Amino acid sequence: MELIIIKIILKIYQNFIKKMFQNIFLMKFLNKIKFFLIFILLCLISFSIIFFAYQFFLIKDIQLVSEQKFSLANKDELINKNLLFVNKDQIAKKIIKENFLIKTAIVDKVWPNTLKISVTFYEPCASLIVSNGFFNLSCDGRILQKLKNSQLFLPIINYYQKLNSNSFQTGDWIDYKDIKQTLFFIDKLKQINLIPLTIDIKGQDMLVFNLNDSKIIVFSNNKDKDVQDYQLELIIRQFKVEGKEFKKIDLRFNKPIISF
Repeated sequence: MELIIIKIILKIYQNFIKKMFQNIFLMKFLNKIKFFLIFILLCLISFSIIFFAYQFFLIKDIQLVSEQKFSLANKDELINKNLLFVNKDQIAKKIIKENFLIKTAIVDKVWPNTLKISVTFYEPCASLIVSNGFFNLSCDGRILQKLKNSQLFLPIINYYQKLNSNSFQTGDWIDYKDIKQTLFFIDKLKQINLIPLTIDIKGQDMLVFNLNDSKIIVFSNNKDKDVQDYQLELIIRQFKVEGKEFKKIDLRFNKPIISF
């Protein structure tokens, strides 16, 4: 009888121990499941926040600010890009490159989803004689138009070696130093109210500007252009004070030569 009781007690104890271990295992398993579910929930919340933020800052509108109406090339490429990550300087450079009439472009971010683009436009500075016509150039040497005939309101540049019109496209830059130097002086002359009619580029050291009343100003491509500009401005200012008129100013030398 006692043996039977002991067996029953042992059996009950064994069952208790077995259930206890089963419960411990179950608790560990449930804890693992709980941590996994929490991790998944946090991932979902984080993903939702990131997705919402990304969608919230997508570019939906582009504001163009300019003095004249124009159509921005490749405008659609900017739509739906994220305002957080776009590079303003890269966009401005791309706009200038792809829209050859635009001189400057300033890009601003208007939160949360608008891009503001302010632009200024080139004005033609001179007309360069080339084979089969003319190039209308900006003052920094960009080709704004290719024309068969010249426009009377622009100074005409006669280059000693005509460029091939077919070798250049609208929007290209002219990189010849003597032509760029000539454009620089055209712009500077305008600032002191001297408008050249024609310019003859006769070589590296002779840029001949023909003005009204048969006046001539000769610049050099080898001498510092800022020095020549400074010397000319001083001479013109002095002549205005003294009431003098010149026939020719030659700025190629250290001391300009003036003819009356």
